[in-house]
Amino acid sequence: MANPFKNSIENVYNRMIIYSLITAILSIIVGLVLIFLPAVSNKVVGIIIGVIILAYGITAIYKYFHRDGAKIYTLNIVFGVLYSILGVVIILYPYSVMSFVTVCLGLFVIINGATKINYGIWLKRGNEDSWLVTLVTGIFLVVLGIMLVFNPFSALTLTQISGAFLIIVGILNVSDTILFKKRSKEIMEIFW
Repeated sequence: MANPFKNSIENVYNRMIIYSLITAILSIIVGLVLIFLPAVSNKVVGIIIGVIILAYGITAIYKYFHRDGAKIYTLNIVFGVLYSILGVVIILYPYSVMSFVTVCLGLFVIINGATKINYGIWLKRGNEDSWLVTLVTGIFLVVLGIMLVFNPFSALTLTQISGAFLIIVGILNVSDTILFKKRSKEIMEIFW
C-alpha cells in the first residue's frame, strides 16, 4: 500500500522542481533578449529584471510554505523575502541609470549563490553525492554577483552584461534543477 504522506511529499517536490525550472528558463529568455536587443530602454530593462527577481522571491517563499517538513527549504523564507524586496524596489524605481539595476542584479546573483551554498551544505550533511556540484555552483554565483556589483566590465553595455548574467544564472539553475530531479529519490530520503 502506498504511503499517502510520501506521495504528498513527492507531489510537492515535483511542483517545486517545475517552479524552479520555469524561473530558470525565464531568466535565460530575458537574458537572451537583453543581449540581442540592447537598445531596449533602461527603464524597460529594469522592470523586466525586477519582475524576474520578484518571481524568484515568490517561488522561494512558496517553497518555504509548501515544504512539508523539507529541511533544505528552511532558509527559503529569508531568500524569498530578500528577492521579493529587491524585485519590487527595481520595479518601482527602474532608474534610467542602469548601474543601480546592475548592482541589484549582482545582489540577486549573490543571494541565488547563497541559496545554492545552503543546499550544498544540506546535501553534504545527508551524504548526497551531488553536494559538491551544488556547492561549487553557489560559490561561482556569489563570485559572479560580486563581480557584477563592482562592475569591472566598462567596455560592454550594462544591458548586455545584465543579459549575460541572467543567462548564466538561468543555466546554472536549470542544471541544478535537473540534477535535483534525477536524484530526487535520494534527495527526498535526506530531507524528509
